[in-house]
Amino acid sequence: MLVASILFNLSWSGKYWIVWLVLVLICYVSGKALSNQAYSKKHRKILLSLSIAICLSPLLFFKYLVPVHNSMSLVALNWIAPIGISYYTFLIIGYLYDVYRKYIKPESHLGYLMIYLGFFPTLLAGPLERTRQLVPQLKAPKPYEQDNIKGGIYFIVWGLFKKIVLAARLGDLTGPVFDRPESYTSMSVTLAILLFSVQLYCDFSGYCDIATGSARLFGIRLSKNFSNRYYFTPSRTESWTAWNITVTSWFRDYIFFNISKGVTNQKRLEFNRLVTFIITGLWHGPSWSFVIWGALQWVYINIEMRTKQFWQKFYAATGLVRLGMAIGTQAHHVWRVVVRLLTGTLIMGWFRAAELSSGVRLYSSMFGFGSGVTSLLTSSFLLTTALFLVMDFYNYKMGEQEDIASFMLKKSAAYRTVSMLLLVQLVLVFGRPSVANFYYIQF
Repeated sequence: MLVASILFNLSWSGKYWIVWLVLVLICYVSGKALSNQAYSKKHRKILLSLSIAICLSPLLFFKYLVPVHNSMSLVALNWIAPIGISYYTFLIIGYLYDVYRKYIKPESHLGYLMIYLGFFPTLLAGPLERTRQLVPQLKAPKPYEQDNIKGGIYFIVWGLFKKIVLAARLGDLTGPVFDRPESYTSMSVTLAILLFSVQLYCDFSGYCDIATGSARLFGIRLSKNFSNRYYFTPSRTESWTAWNITVTSWFRDYIFFNISKGVTNQKRLEFNRLVTFIITGLWHGPSWSFVIWGALQWVYINIEMRTKQFWQKFYAATGLVRLGMAIGTQAHHVWRVVVRLLTGTLIMGWFRAAELSSGVRLYSSMFGFGSGVTSLLTSSFLLTTALFLVMDFYNYKMGEQEDIASFMLKKSAAYRTVSMLLLVQLVLVFGRPSVANFYYIQF
């Protein structure tokens, strides 16, 4: 497993794999030192801060000092950042913090720490596994189990359908709109932003499914990183906690909880939440559009938290919840989903634009200032919608308590066979592997 992970790293990063190796060695030595009881708390804290600063340096250098064509770049050098550097840097920081807090003991076996920090299914973009979740699995002997092979295949096929079919086709639809928003109608620009949210979900969750399936083939279970029907979550708060779960929880545990330790003042907590969201935005890249995206996430979630009781009374007064238990509940849910999707267009456009000037062009066209006449409602859009409904059918059947593997393994052999044949055929017939670039790999 270690050899496979190193070869995988080399195949993507080339000579930059040395950065990963150096950071792993620093992490190993620092973890040992942090557990040394001979050091005082003050010395351990200084050591933790110094270790994290050193381990953060390559990420800050490659991602924020030398990126090309970003609005906050300090230097424009055409250097490529090592693949996965954001993720293994976060793993190192989490590991060192957990050792410092005595949540875990430092890993004594360098080989296992190297596998954990370079595990090839998760190296590129997660899921961001915690030490206590993954390392014990790496150490435990894994007997051959047929269900692990089946489950891994189900995950991989499901991920390929989402990634190569849906995400690629949605990218074909939305890409031209974001490149030339002034050529499209304001309705088409709004629709493109909505579709981009689904595209990003299919792209990223599809990758995570493939990673999860690859790990499952070896008997290793990875954490769930997305809610199955993320795109139909009824509030900004729920959509945030349903998206890239392992990373958003990392920011919560290691950023927000750290700067909020001992804080009881509500306004200070709200400010700390804003800081966390802005850092989350800047993690995606040194651009003002990501700062705006993070700040808008905070605004909507903060408003929801402050007005939760008001909206509960409002919906009760409108009678939406009293239209009959089943109908009323569904109507209430649909209404909240619609509101969330519409407000989401004011957020996700900034994420996709990536640059301030592009965001201004995009939203100018969305609000009808200088928009064109081209429509997004084409036959390709209708085909993609039909394929989306196939995904949503299975997601609906699974609910939120199951994944594709556990769902399929409960079904009859006939159901599994027909479902897999259908998904494989859809991948072969409608897949676009030549244009299925992984969007999130840039972060």
